[in-house]
Amino acid sequence: RMTRREAVKKALCHEYVSPVPYQMDLTEDMEAILAKAAGDADFFEHTGSYLRAARNESFVDLGGGRFADMFGVEWDRRQEGDFGVVSKYPVRDFDFGGYRFPEPDEALIRAKCEALAARKDFFTMYTIGFSLFERAWTLCSMEDVLCGFLLEPEFMGRLLDGILDYNLKVVKIVGEYDIDCVFWGDDWGQQKGLIMGYPSWKAFIRPRLEIMYRAVKDAGMFVAQHSCGDCSEVFPDLAALGLDIYNTFQPEIYDIAAFKEKYGKSIAFFGGISTQRLLPFATPEEVRRETRRILKILSAGGGYILAPTHGMTPDIPPENALAFLEVCQNQEGEG
Repeated sequence: RMTRREAVKKALCHEYVSPVPYQMDLTEDMEAILAKAAGDADFFEHTGSYLRAARNESFVDLGGGRFADMFGVEWDRRQEGDFGVVSKYPVRDFDFGGYRFPEPDEALIRAKCEALAARKDFFTMYTIGFSLFERAWTLCSMEDVLCGFLLEPEFMGRLLDGILDYNLKVVKIVGEYDIDCVFWGDDWGQQKGLIMGYPSWKAFIRPRLEIMYRAVKDAGMFVAQHSCGDCSEVFPDLAALGLDIYNTFQPEIYDIAAFKEKYGKSIAFFGGISTQRLLPFATPEEVRRETRRILKILSAGGGYILAPTHGMTPDIPPENALAFLEVCQNQEGEG
C-alpha cells in the first residue's frame, strides 16, 4: 500500500490514485470547534489528511492586539481573521527611507523544516505566504502598489526584488531538507479578473515568479501557487512556468471541467470545494453530493488533491465540514 506521500506524488504526475489524496484544510479556530464537536483533541491528525505544512511567517507580540511580522509590518488582530489588518506600513510615498529588508530567521526556518521533514509518510509543504504582490502591499499599501505599477516602475522593481531576494534565501535553506514542495501564497484575483490587471502582472510578477519557481525546481521540490479569485488570464503563463499545483480553484469562478480539460495534463488542482458558497450555506447532503461531483470531474486522469478552496472558517457549520470529510474518507467510483 502506498504511503500518503507516495499517493500525492503519483497524483501530481497525473496518474489516477484511489482513494484520491485529500486535505481537511482548517483555520485554527475551526479546528478547535471540530475537535470539541468530535470530542477529539487530535481531530486533525485523525482526519486522514495527506499533507502536512509549515508556515514561514513569524510575529512579535507588541501588546494590545498588535503584532509585527518579520518584515516590520504591524498588524492589528483585534478583529477576526487569519492576520488582522495592517496598522502600520514600513514604506510610504515611494521612498524606502531607512527601511532595510530582513534576513531570514535561519534558526527558526531550520527548526520548522526539521519538524516537517520528520513527517515522512505525508506530502510536506513549506508555505511562504504573502510571497510577492501581497508582501509588497503590506509593506507600502495596496494603493501605493497599484499606483506604483503605473507611475513608479523603478521603485516597484526595487521593492519586489527585495522581496524576491528574501524568498530565494528561504528556498535555499528549505531545499537542504527532505521536503516535497514550496507553497507560494499570493492573492492576485478579484471575483472577476486580476487586482492589478494582466499587463502589470506580466511586467512585475511573472518574471520574478519564474525565478522563484526555478529555484524550487532546482532544489528538487514541487511548486504550488495559491491565489484566491479569478486568475484565468494567467493560467497560460503558469503552465509555461512549470507550475505543478494550483490552489484554490474556486468553482464559483472557474468552469472547472473546461479548465481541467485545458490545463489538467500540466497543472494539478488543489481545492475545488467552495468555502464561499457551498460549505457555509448548503445542507450536509448538498455538500456530499457536490463534493462527489467535483471529485469525479477533477480526479479523472490524476492531478487532483481534494480539499476546500480555503482553510475552513467558523462560519461553516460543523456538520457540513464533517459531511465533506465523510466523502473524503469514503470515496467511491473510478477515475
